[in-house]
Formats: sequence, structure tokens, C-alpha cells
Amino acid sequence: MTEIEMYIHKFPDYIFCGIEVEHPLYYGEVNKIDGKIIIYINTLQPEWRQIETIVHEAGHAEFNMYGDAKRWSIDTMLAEKQAEYVAKYFKLDSVHE
Repeated sequence: MTEIEMYIHKFPDYIFCGIEVEHPLYYGEVNKIDGKIIIYINTLQPEWRQIETIVHEAGHAEFNMYGDAKRWSIDTMLAEKQAEYVAKYFKLDSVHE
């Protein structure tokens, strides 16, 4: 089992999809569709970034904090901060190469 698979295994209630997006700042996203949580991970990113993204996006889902369509709205900023706390809980700062 790879390290990425180990992190995906920590969140069995979610569907994970690897996608290839060439934009260097696209890491992934989470969507709730018909009650199912789908987390998209950009597989063109390095492994450490994919792991951070898995945990970050799962943080949104775990706390049901998705923000809204406005990038800088208070709802979106709060959702992003909550997801950061989840990533810090998993101590992912040490994952970087």
C-alpha cells in the first residue's frame, strides 16, 4: 500500500478520484453530490502535495464546511481555515520533500 493509499484509507466514507490538471496551483477539490462526498486529487502534483490535499479536502467534508462560490467570502475563508486545522492535526508539515 502506498502512502497516498494509506491516507485515502483513513477516509472510507468518501470517493477519491485522481485527475490530471496541468495548472500548477490546482491541487484538488471536494464536492458533495447527491449526498456523496467526492474528492478530486491532482495526480500531476508531487506525492506530498497529494497527501496534503487528501487531508485538506477531507477536512472540508468531515466538518461539512464547503464555503461558497465566492473565493474571498467569509464562509469560504472559514472553511479553508477549518481544513487547515485538520491538516495540522495530521502533522503534514513533515511530509514535504
